Amino acid sequence: MKYFFRNNLPPKFIHNQGWLLSNLVLAVILGWTQAVNAEGSRELTNNGGNRPFLDSRSDNDPVANIPRRTTIQVFVNPNETINLGSSANGVNQGRIRYTNPNGITNTCPIGGDLGRIDSRDEELAGPLPNGGGYNPCQVRVDVPGIWTIEFIGPDGATGTQDPTQTLANILPAQNNNESFVSAWDVTVRNVAGDDLDGRAYATYIPLNLGANGLSLNSRTFVQTQRGDLFQVNLNGIDPFGFIFFANNKGFTDAAGNPIFQSVFNDPVPNFHLPSNPDTAEDITFKLFFNPPNLDLPREAPVALFNLANNPPTVVGTTSTFLRQDPPPVPQLQNLAFEFRGVDGTPGRADPTKGGEFVFDTSEVGSVQITIDVNRNGILGDGNDVILTSATIIGTNIIPWNGRDSNGDPLPAGNTPYQSAVSFFVGDVHFPFLDPENDPTGLIIERVDRRTLEVQDRLVYYNDTPVNDQPGGPDPISGLRGVDSRLGAHDFDQLFGDAKGIDTWTSLATPVFLVDGILIQKAELTIDKVASTNLLQAGSPVSFTLTVRSLPNDQANPALIPPDTFTPVEGIKVTDNVPDTIGNVTWTCEVTSGVGTCVTLSGTGNNVDVTLNLDPGAEVKITIDGVVSPLASGELVNTAIVNVPPDTLEPNPQQDPDDPLGNVATARLDIALSPIQPVGIKSSRLAIDADSSGNLTTGDTVEYTIIYSNQDPEQDVLDFLATDTIDTSKVTFVPGSYSLDTSVGATVTANPTFNGTTDINLTSPDVLGTLPKGGSQIIIKYQVKIDAPQGAQISNQAVATSRGGRLDRVVTDSFSGPGDLPTLIDDGVNTGNLSATDDDDPTVITVGAANAGNRGEPTFVLVKRITNIIKNGFPIGGTNFGISVDDPNDPNDNLPGWSQLSTGAPVGVFRFDQPLASGDLVEYTIYFLVEGTQFNNIRLCDPIPQGTTFVSNSFGVNQGILLNQNGTEVAQTNGADTDTGRFFSPLAPLLSPPCPNPIEPQGAIFVDLGDIPPTAPGNVGFVRFRVRID
Repeated sequence: MKYFFRNNLPPKFIHNQGWLLSNLVLAVILGWTQAVNAEGSRELTNNGGNRPFLDSRSDNDPVANIPRRTTIQVFVNPNETINLGSSANGVNQGRIRYTNPNGITNTCPIGGDLGRIDSRDEELAGPLPNGGGYNPCQVRVDVPGIWTIEFIGPDGATGTQDPTQTLANILPAQNNNESFVSAWDVTVRNVAGDDLDGRAYATYIPLNLGANGLSLNSRTFVQTQRGDLFQVNLNGIDPFGFIFFANNKGFTDAAGNPIFQSVFNDPVPNFHLPSNPDTAEDITFKLFFNPPNLDLPREAPVALFNLANNPPTVVGTTSTFLRQDPPPVPQLQNLAFEFRGVDGTPGRADPTKGGEFVFDTSEVGSVQITIDVNRNGILGDGNDVILTSATIIGTNIIPWNGRDSNGDPLPAGNTPYQSAVSFFVGDVHFPFLDPENDPTGLIIERVDRRTLEVQDRLVYYNDTPVNDQPGGPDPISGLRGVDSRLGAHDFDQLFGDAKGIDTWTSLATPVFLVDGILIQKAELTIDKVASTNLLQAGSPVSFTLTVRSLPNDQANPALIPPDTFTPVEGIKVTDNVPDTIGNVTWTCEVTSGVGTCVTLSGTGNNVDVTLNLDPGAEVKITIDGVVSPLASGELVNTAIVNVPPDTLEPNPQQDPDDPLGNVATARLDIALSPIQPVGIKSSRLAIDADSSGNLTTGDTVEYTIIYSNQDPEQDVLDFLATDTIDTSKVTFVPGSYSLDTSVGATVTANPTFNGTTDINLTSPDVLGTLPKGGSQIIIKYQVKIDAPQGAQISNQAVATSRGGRLDRVVTDSFSGPGDLPTLIDDGVNTGNLSATDDDDPTVITVGAANAGNRGEPTFVLVKRITNIIKNGFPIGGTNFGISVDDPNDPNDNLPGWSQLSTGAPVGVFRFDQPLASGDLVEYTIYFLVEGTQFNNIRLCDPIPQGTTFVSNSFGVNQGILLNQNGTEVAQTNGADTDTGRFFSPLAPLLSPPCPNPIEPQGAIFVDLGDIPPTAPGNVGFVRFRVRID
């Protein structure tokens, strides 16, 4: 990948209409068929248009401090010959100087036509003895390496005269006062006299057309340090003065980090000057005039010049890169590129918080992440977000604040914002300074260094920051990549005036975020009403919760389009019902609009309901329970509704008296039970011997008996409690008995109680006293379950006393938090008052769990399409996060599905767009086990006809995703240590479970093993993707 580099800030800004600085970083065009007889101006003038003259001036570029004179480098071996010529040699002060790798400088002799190119025919022919060639200045090579050539114009590089515009195929004669060289040549020959092309290059070339409104069609090759080779066709660009060079970064920030965008020329842009030496971070690439010769070494010595001096002076020697075989192009198509909100929700964000992008990479370099905020399919234009960052090896996390490039929060909506990450690997840039016009765009091609076969033509740019006038490119940003086959990044109407226009390439194409980013916003309200506000202890009570997701027209303040309330998944409604209310059950139903109760019913005091609601939807949650016979006074119960993580609620009101708030409270006034003393009995699973979560044979149950005297005026005397257990169904656990007293109760324990030979829960020898005002005793003991599956075990304690309102009081069943469920009212009067709901025995069922009986053993499979991706984007108009119950499938809305993050139902989705070749279809197979454990479960699913399995959907060579035991793990495609495998087309299959011995498209296989009936292992899914053929 490309490294971040630092460069010096160019000095004072000077603007001169029409001069162009180009930081070339890519390459040219194929189809060069003419035989090579020279290297120099001939290559730059072979494709029509206007002639680019080589500057030999005393001044610098008007935008950046780059001298408008240069050197040409040529690699040679001992005994080879360098043939040199220019149209200015011997004209007044026109000369050719050459310097060997050790820094020794000489000058070509002058006289007659020696070393001078006098005509277009001589320019095309090259040096003698080529037919019609010029008479070269010949330098016999004695020092191997890179020699440096200076072509000096007739005025000795002391003036600033511009040439007169002329066509490329015309070579005008040079005059004494000119500050340019019209033609020049560097040709290397071996001992046999053969031309060795691809030896000459420059780090930058200052060229001059003489005026604006012309066409430059020069082509050249760019050799990068990494070893990649590019061809670049300037394809009719319209500059005046033109400094042509190639580097690895383009425009940068003040710290030297590449910014990957066009800039204004005022202030002077930051970039590494090609006239300065390379550093470890800033590299200027080589501009070859022919394809680099394959005999070039990896690097070679060269004299180091200070080009700011006039004439340039040697300041030392160095070694520089020439040519090498490039390493393989990185393959990033299978990159796991993800987004998660600040709260950790994949693909969701609160616009006031934002989130972070996450990906792994094995290379150090830089990346750019773009969010298509205006949803026009163009990355980087308008107010789109662009995040640029260095990368580290391993996991990279790049934060985003949820705002667009103008600093405004993104509007919420039902359409995801698309995003892509671009890895800058081996990139090359074209930062043109003041390019005026480029009417047909650049043609840039990465080619094979041996065959020149084109390997890639994509280029990238982003002119959004400088889009201040007509004439810009269409699209204004090309961060998706634009094919330059016919020219790319074209602009006119002087759009490039006073700007730095950057075009670049990369070896890695953008990777798009699957499913995009949903910006979520909802306004939720909750109301809570009790069935009555005044009731007696021991009475049933009901609460009704009404939850709404407000429609757009009820937003306060009003929403400004395109901002809108959105469908929201994972809304949490919580109601921690006080322990003084027992036997709690609840139900949930959608009463209006579009929505889903993820779980339709439940039990227990900690009511926790998950909802998926569209704007305008309303849900009713009904909570039923029984007030404890021990309760009295005021009871306060509060319910709360919260938006899910990474969702904005503009006005989260916490005032329980606000009917549009997120908090609702109900208050009950509870009168004392008319039964005094009053007793209750509950049970809990103390030891789950088989860890099944069910009450099964061999488990241990603990009973709790509470008697209390709530009477404010009368003490209860001579208190004795008894309890008889059914030894045909249970066995008393020795040592499990305990008795605690509080609020002044004086009751003596009976540690010999066993429920059979001794049924006295309290001492029969010392009768107890329960003083008035709330005194109470708590007795606990345990029994081991002997009864078989399905058996019911009934148990009830009895207390006798005097002084209370009743002399004989049986316990009433009660189930609080953590208790086993029991009957509320059996309709039978067995004591206490005449009603049937104050004297129920505590009944438990073998096979029941804390949430009730699981029913018959069941193994369910439901297969659904859960995503469709067209052209790299999820299909529009379908929210795959919210399914619709299939009325023809009774299995898709089973309560057990609520354990999944998507909730129940695992229904179907409706989409109207037809599928086409190349579309990706995601299948999910959900599984659910209830009632008992199912062993050795293996799943096989043949790939549908007309499709191809996508092998890298969830990572490299990981095409299957398994959700089991609450964890998602990508499975490799091969037969290895994980449980998943893909059988290729026509490969022998495992049958069973596969329906056939072979499948034409292959099949996916997952060994699920033993699946228990308890959460979280009893529910999960298998997911894979196919491509439509």
